[in-house]
Amino acid sequence: MIETDKPAFAKIVLGFAELKGKQLSLPAVELYWGAMKRWSIDDFKAAAERLLSTSEFMPTPFDFEQMRKAGRPTPGEQFAIVLSYVRSGAYNRDPSLAFLDRDVTRPNAIAERAVRALGGYSVIGLYEFHQIQFLEKRFAEHYEAMQDAQETRDAVPQIARSPATNRLKGPVSAGSLLEELHS
Repeated sequence: MIETDKPAFAKIVLGFAELKGKQLSLPAVELYWGAMKRWSIDDFKAAAERLLSTSEFMPTPFDFEQMRKAGRPTPGEQFAIVLSYVRSGAYNRDPSLAFLDRDVTRPNAIAERAVRALGGYSVIGLYEFHQIQFLEKRFAEHYEAMQDAQETRDAVPQIARSPATNRLKGPVSAGSLLEELHS
């Protein structure tokens, strides 16, 4: 959302609160705005209308984010694409023959990373049918962790990336982050 969406946003949040028997202070609306401003006003309104009919209590930004997560591809959906991709042999073809892969859906970037964590497409291809369920479980664990990490990195890049190198710098203590802010 942009600053000009703020009145419409406040109207939605305050109306929602009223319908749920709550009162919000100006600081509470500002916190809500800060948490939700990455959304478009149209997406926020649509989600609010859905939550109005499905939530017993006043939803928090967490509830909105849970709705957004429901729209992302699941590990199971991506694993099915990975298996199809492996069975097609497309991963093993010469890139100059890419035109042959028109009917083959390629896994998304996070699934590609999860495949690498498992050892690659050729390793997946070695699994026998009765072992696939164990492989899928490992894939799902990697996929979910990588998906959550990517969302956090995208949402809060200043925590996940070093300004000097723009590379991941790993866990950082709250104290060192505060020192960076004050320096």
